[in-house]
Amino acid sequence: MRQENLLIQRLREYGNSDMYPFHMPGHKRKNIEGFSDPFKVDITEIEGFDNLHHPQGLLKESMEWAALAYGADRTRYLVNGSSSGLLSAICGSLPRGGRILISRNCHKAVYNGIFLHQLRASYVYPQEIPGLGIQGGILRSDVEKALSRYMDTQAVLIVSPTYDGVVSDIKGIAEAVHRAGLPLIVDEAHGAHFRFGEDFPASALDLGADVVIQSVHKTLPCLTQTALIHMKCKRPGGGAYVDMDQIDKYLSIFQSTSPSYLFMASIENGIFQMEKMDINPFMKALGQLRERLGEMRHLQLVTERIKGLFGVFDLDRTKLVVSTGGTGVTGAWAGGSA
Repeated sequence: MRQENLLIQRLREYGNSDMYPFHMPGHKRKNIEGFSDPFKVDITEIEGFDNLHHPQGLLKESMEWAALAYGADRTRYLVNGSSSGLLSAICGSLPRGGRILISRNCHKAVYNGIFLHQLRASYVYPQEIPGLGIQGGILRSDVEKALSRYMDTQAVLIVSPTYDGVVSDIKGIAEAVHRAGLPLIVDEAHGAHFRFGEDFPASALDLGADVVIQSVHKTLPCLTQTALIHMKCKRPGGGAYVDMDQIDKYLSIFQSTSPSYLFMASIENGIFQMEKMDINPFMKALGQLRERLGEMRHLQLVTERIKGLFGVFDLDRTKLVVSTGGTGVTGAWAGGSA
């Protein structure tokens, strides 16, 4: 019989240490107002708190507010992570057995969706960035070639930004995809913050994507497992590329029937904090840090010099990507994990 709760003990030790987290989630272990005692606010669907699977009150109002903040026609809170959003977007946008064109660097949830919906997959590959050991972007021309080759394609899914902050030409890709009469789904898991700063890349939702999935726990001060799915159909010129109600149907399948109100409150609070935040001091400090890191003699900071090359349309400057290329050591060794 155990004499102590090992996981809780290990988490407590880590939380009380001076170890600074350069990992997700975005709240970086800082206390969030109202969450000091999560057990007091961990509830179920009681009167006055609405139902995520049939929102009519409080949650409906909250998600409509979130949609306005992101410029979406419909936004849904995800309590099963971006994975549930990707699965729902795929199954809700294609018939079973259809064909989807995806970027080859997709999250495994995309491949799970292909498996579950018995889809046929075609691939478009990201460019390679020599010497840095990271992927570049997806070229519009490659998407057009793939669509010409696979005429039975029924939807396109692209990852942008990548984990390393590389943003593809989503506007150009969206134009090509829409010209083929198809919906564009963008896995923007690492770009939930784009909407909240002029110095950030533009969000895929503003560039023509029809469905955008974001992991708010990655870059916003939100709890692990929280995410958003945005849908946008009302564009100039008409043409609804996605069936939002169909995607909603699959959200009810892939999301828990016991959604955590802690998670949903965390999502709402994260967006609220970003909306009221003065981003300028952060960007100033970030610029100073990037300038100092750019002076490293042996390690190489990935900078905006790669924009316009290797399919890199834009770069998220908040991602501090340091390459060990040319040093004779690996990143794992330099990070002390070897």
